[in-house]
Amino acid sequence: MPDRRERLVRLLVTSGCALGFAAATPAIAQADQEQTAASKPKIKSGDSGQEIVVVGERAAIVKGLDPLATLDRNTLDSIGATSMSDLLRVIKPLTQSADGGDPIFLLNGQRVSSYQEIGSLPPEAIDKVEILPEPAALRFGYPPTRRVVNFITKRNFRQIEASVAAGTTIRPGSSIAEGNFNLTRLHKDQRITLTLQRQHGSSLLQSKRHVLPNPQVLFDAIGNVTAPDGGEIDPALSQIAGQPVTVAPVPQPEADRSSLPAYAAGANQPRLFDLGPYRTLIPRKEEWKAESVLADKIGSLSGSLDLSAEQTTETAMSGPAAVTLTVPSSNPYSPFASTVLLHRYLTEAGVLHTRQTTTTLHGGSTLRGAISGWLWDWTASIDQKLIGGFSENGIDLSAANAAIAAGANPFIPLDPSLLSDRLVDRAHLLTRTMNSKLVVRGMPVQLPAGPLNVTGTVEGEWLTASSVTRGADPFNLQLGRTRTEAGIAVDIPLTSRTDHVLAAIGDLSLNGSANARRVSGFGSLYDTTLGATWGPFKGVQFLLQDKRSGTAPDMEKLASPIVHVANVPIFDFVTGRTDIVTVTSGGNPDLAAEKRQVRSVALNVKPFPGSELRVAATYENTDIRNQTGEVYALRPEIEAVFPDLFVRDSTGHLVSVTFQPTNFYRERQKSLNIVINAGGPVGKKPPNAKAGQDDRPNYYAGAGPTIRFSDRLQLRPGAPVLDLLSGDSVTGWKTARVSGYFYAGIGQLGNSISIDGWGDGGGRVRSPVGASDLYFSPLFHADVHATLSVHHFLRKQAWTKHLQLKLDIEKLINFRQKVHDRNGLVPNQYQPDLLDPVGRTVKFTIRKLF
Repeated sequence: MPDRRERLVRLLVTSGCALGFAAATPAIAQADQEQTAASKPKIKSGDSGQEIVVVGERAAIVKGLDPLATLDRNTLDSIGATSMSDLLRVIKPLTQSADGGDPIFLLNGQRVSSYQEIGSLPPEAIDKVEILPEPAALRFGYPPTRRVVNFITKRNFRQIEASVAAGTTIRPGSSIAEGNFNLTRLHKDQRITLTLQRQHGSSLLQSKRHVLPNPQVLFDAIGNVTAPDGGEIDPALSQIAGQPVTVAPVPQPEADRSSLPAYAAGANQPRLFDLGPYRTLIPRKEEWKAESVLADKIGSLSGSLDLSAEQTTETAMSGPAAVTLTVPSSNPYSPFASTVLLHRYLTEAGVLHTRQTTTTLHGGSTLRGAISGWLWDWTASIDQKLIGGFSENGIDLSAANAAIAAGANPFIPLDPSLLSDRLVDRAHLLTRTMNSKLVVRGMPVQLPAGPLNVTGTVEGEWLTASSVTRGADPFNLQLGRTRTEAGIAVDIPLTSRTDHVLAAIGDLSLNGSANARRVSGFGSLYDTTLGATWGPFKGVQFLLQDKRSGTAPDMEKLASPIVHVANVPIFDFVTGRTDIVTVTSGGNPDLAAEKRQVRSVALNVKPFPGSELRVAATYENTDIRNQTGEVYALRPEIEAVFPDLFVRDSTGHLVSVTFQPTNFYRERQKSLNIVINAGGPVGKKPPNAKAGQDDRPNYYAGAGPTIRFSDRLQLRPGAPVLDLLSGDSVTGWKTARVSGYFYAGIGQLGNSISIDGWGDGGGRVRSPVGASDLYFSPLFHADVHATLSVHHFLRKQAWTKHLQLKLDIEKLINFRQKVHDRNGLVPNQYQPDLLDPVGRTVKFTIRKLF
């Protein structure tokens, strides 16, 4: 059966590409001319000759497929976005596919080399945004698994922008500062943009938040004492205390530290230590970015070139070194009859630091044209990403332990010369990607119900990764990968109301695609799709899709450096306690390719022709095999499947864990995704208003709940099936059955106020152990944004022209996740200020347009 499927896919791809790259018939050229003519503006002039009204409409980029949402210029003004990232953040719920995938971006109905080509455009340059469902991706050489966002720009536009912003957390502790310069010029087919950005974010110390020390962490600035095997420290101490003593804090007075009775006062009550002044919850961040885009016509062709560079540096404090010193009974300062372990934070040696710098370089180009009615575009890009830095993981204790064995006092600050050798991991990951893709679209056959649409693609990609770690555990990995791919997509109209072909049925079309790719190290992978689009009458459309795909894992998942970090507190779901372990993290070069099948049925409704109210509902049945995932919840059923990821000592305490990507055997999901959005002017249009002079307020609003009916995961063949909606988890976090987003806003004449946010229902991570049977409260998040046009209120002041003020408040009501166990207690690592240390923030922006 696989051989037959492989031969069929190859036959379709070969024949489709041959068809896609062939010359078209004269009829196609005529059809192309007719389509071009239909999209040209029509000019109407009155008899008096005093008024000329231009009535123009750009043709739909995908005929026969209704958009999920359309945002016109008035709606974009109501959103009040001051950058493309702001705009995409607001409409992200609309643009994400049901599985959370990012969209495909088009500019004026054409493919772009990458997001960077449009990311520097100011929102004022956008005239309209169309968001299309996943099947639209077929027309542009992509599988129908991602939504399509088409940005339509103004034909002529010129703007220089300068802005500065400052923000802070409402609870003191962290702040940000931003600066931005943008130059944009659009003139017919010419496009020039230049952007420079700078951002600074201060760190947030743990001492600025309410974080309680973990009672199961024995490290302290003075120290806590235990036996090497975790049992009784000293029978004599137990006799003095009147109970078996397994842990005892070192006495505060230095003179008492050599006296055994002094240790009895705190028997079995370890001293806790506040890491607040020594640890950052949010790192210090420095970021800069530069982008430039140039686009123009080249003879009968059109093309673009975009270049960008970005660098981000994050610096953090991870606390003082946590060490376990060995104190033999022979040490003159030890009051114990046998060897003990002293658990200490080496505050005298200063804090440990981490630093990571990520540098990204990008270059992309496009070239497009037409041959005898066939439209073609070629894109190419080259990307380089370098992640480098260091992590101070601890201090070499060989000199300190030797000095203690020789008689040095372990219960006072150690000599700095014994602590000078820090354990530092220096790592870098360098990835390079070169990609080239050719897409040809045409209509080679005119069927009774409309033209047959054909899209052919050829693509090549070359990737390399170099991963190096220098330190106590050196690591070196070099990977290279090539990918060649070809595909075909067809859309066949069967009935048409417009062309009176079985009009009683409505508009019905079938679509399909086949892609074959060869990926070095993974062999041949295939994508196939079959679908149907049916519009029984205007304003109602059904979409059916069956999508199968094979995807090689991401290079960073394969090649990230292997790093070992000691003395990390990890919550153990098996025992309900926190253990101090050595964590190994990094990539996994043995990952397999993912296979995915998605069956979906969607309904898109636009009930009122004169209103921009749209409702869409998509039901998906997803089956994923060999997906790449990571295990973070240390649960019994997971440990049984991945015993090599967990190491325990003889007492059952965790000693080390490994957090690396792995393949999950199979996951099956069923969900319903609903999208509701509306927008338009408020009130009646003034009777004397001229074209383009409608000053009515404009609103937009939408919501998108997602309901998950089932989510079952099997980690390995024959392993138990985990029900992620009923309390099973591989991450230590619940999976919400219901989640969703919302947004709304209103604007007029450059002034706007909007709100957007999301929420999900509560959930549970079940466990037979009460301390790890966790309950999660529902979560709600809302942001408010207000934009003010200063010139609207100070019209006589020339300096206020095109001056904007913007206020952003994130987490308006500061609703935070609450977690407690079956006993009503909050696990230390689930404290609210650890889950969300930032809380509510306020940012103020001054933006001037020239």
